[in-house]
Amino acid sequence: MCDIFIKHVLGIGENHPGFYGKTGGYYGTVEQQGRLTLHLHLLLWLKSVLSPQDIRDKIMDPTSDFQKKIVEYLESVHIGEFMTNSNTA
Repeated sequence: MCDIFIKHVLGIGENHPGFYGKTGGYYGTVEQQGRLTLHLHLLLWLKSVLSPQDIRDKIMDPTSDFQKKIVEYLESVHIGEFMTNSNTA
């Protein structure tokens, strides 16, 4: 299963980029949970991506289309509810 993920999702050994872009390298280890189920922890290095400073600059620029798209994405994948101290039912 891990080999299939590495080959097809990460694009290692294939002539197409992976799902996340061109993979520069990876390191992974399989771990067993208390219920005896296995899962993968993986570090992934991507080629030709923005540096952390470039990402910060784009996010901090109020006129940036990048900032707008990041906010739209985060709002689409996160739902938060906050409790209030009101006693209304």
